[in-house]
Amino acid sequence: MENSKISSYQLFTLIVIFVIGTTVIFPLASDAKQAAWISILLGVFFGLPLLIIYGYLNRQYPDLLLTEYCIKILGKYIGTIIGICYILFFLYGASRDLRDLMELTPLFLEGTPISAIGIVFMLPILYGLYLGIEVICRTVETFFVPLVLTGVFMVLLLLFSANVKVENLLPVLEPGWETIIRTTINEAWMAPFGEVICFTMIFAYLKKPKSQIKVGIAGVISGGLALVFIHLLTISVLGEYKRNQSIAPLLEMVEKINISEFIDRVDPLFLIWLVVNDFFKVLIFMYAAVIGGATIFKRSKNIIIIPFGLITFFTSIFFTENYTSHMAQGAIVLKHFYPIFSVYTPLLLCIVCFVRQKLNKIG
Repeated sequence: MENSKISSYQLFTLIVIFVIGTTVIFPLASDAKQAAWISILLGVFFGLPLLIIYGYLNRQYPDLLLTEYCIKILGKYIGTIIGICYILFFLYGASRDLRDLMELTPLFLEGTPISAIGIVFMLPILYGLYLGIEVICRTVETFFVPLVLTGVFMVLLLLFSANVKVENLLPVLEPGWETIIRTTINEAWMAPFGEVICFTMIFAYLKKPKSQIKVGIAGVISGGLALVFIHLLTISVLGEYKRNQSIAPLLEMVEKINISEFIDRVDPLFLIWLVVNDFFKVLIFMYAAVIGGATIFKRSKNIIIIPFGLITFFTSIFFTENYTSHMAQGAIVLKHFYPIFSVYTPLLLCIVCFVRQKLNKIG
């Protein structure tokens, strides 16, 4: 663990950018059709109890990271195994988000090998990991306002382009509540709200530990509502069928911006916005893995950065062959594996910690 501290505002900006990340680009919760935005909204509220669980663990061990208090709670051997599993989970999350960018960037840079995109993207990430959490947070803080203003600017351009059609959202509940809730649990809950588990590797750096739950909830709600609004806008512009069939519906929506043949082709602005968002999400996942590896293997994080970077890079390339298999794998992982790390294991840690405290009081 680094000897560093971050402010509540820096943590807030980190969570907001992480939640928006690349989840904003793809047709999230597509099974819910035009009610996809409702599934995502439910995912926001389903994600809040997870923050309470993570906050409880952080209060019990305010100076420790997730990989460290796993050992404290479950013992050296079981705790170490679970800690290593979490490191692999964080690396996998980083590789998936890296692959997201590698799949989308060629739409702008035709003919560019995805491996070249991955290498160029990973180099500043590795440098950011070397500089540490304080520099990462200061960088996020610097980029936060420009990112928000850029997003607002693109939304305003879209509204003035007269492409928004409210009728595309109707009938709102046509898929039915059963489908909406099932889609929330299988997809919109874990991505991105279950991924917030990686902040258990960052909460210990907070200057005011007691503000962790408040800041976390504020960040998840803010990022989540932005996500809901953008997907709502995408459905209203493209319609649910075209949105669900598109590789990058947000890109198609941005391409429709055209104001009196004077303002159009804002795709480069969108690409910059996308790259910066994805950069920070991969960076946060990678930091969680690197600092976790440093605590588990008792080594300096700077020694671990390069090996973990190589694992992330090669995993992003060789785990899936193409965009279709990449998305299909994501659907399986979100439904069957993410809950193990985001819900079941933290809940088990809470129960064991709580029971142990009660037994100690009785004893």
